[in-house]
Amino acid sequence: MSMLWDFITSPTAIDIFFKLLLAFILSGIVGVERELIHKPAGVKTHTLICLAATLTMATGLYMKQLFPDMDPSRLPAQILAGIGFVGAGTIIREGFAVKGITTAASLLGITCIGLSIGAGFYEGAILATLFIFLILSLTSPLQNFIHKNKKHVLFNIEASSSDGIIGKAEEVFNKYDVEILSVQKIKNNRTDSYTFKLFSRCKDASSKETILNELCKIENVHEVYTSKRFYRQDAE
Repeated sequence: MSMLWDFITSPTAIDIFFKLLLAFILSGIVGVERELIHKPAGVKTHTLICLAATLTMATGLYMKQLFPDMDPSRLPAQILAGIGFVGAGTIIREGFAVKGITTAASLLGITCIGLSIGAGFYEGAILATLFIFLILSLTSPLQNFIHKNKKHVLFNIEASSSDGIIGKAEEVFNKYDVEILSVQKIKNNRTDSYTFKLFSRCKDASSKETILNELCKIENVHEVYTSKRFYRQDAE
């Protein structure tokens, strides 16, 4: 019993407990933000990766004490290379659209935070967590504001059939004096549906909301969006 108590109260055990606890708290902050907007990598993924990175860095430093000639940076270098596979798993390509890059980047950031904690660089880990959280939570409203006032807009139309979609969409655009610059038609063989990407120039940026609503009313269209704004037909 005394041996167990000595192990729990040893400086090494206290140090690694504090590091893992801090890693759990800081990664949880970023993970919750991802979880709230339903991203594929949430609290569990972020905390597990950060704890693993912390332990890896701490192990490297611990082995350095046992083997002075060892390079403690070799273990962290391997985990940074490995995190690329996890990040790639969160990236999804849908036609010409790519989603999940931000989550993949947050996983890389959380890995570096874990390595910082493991190395005892607590100030860097805490400040990095603060900045990453602010970036993830505050840049989306800024991006929406920027895109709201853009005159060049990429309209994405998801439809179950391709019959007459372009013609009816052109009628809507002509009604609001919108110039179509390019059109792309993508067929999804798995769902037997179509995606139409219409790059356009709106003379009046404020008309985008009305255009989106009217496009959604076209027959066989079930989803229309620009950037992160979605309009869906109610399922019958």
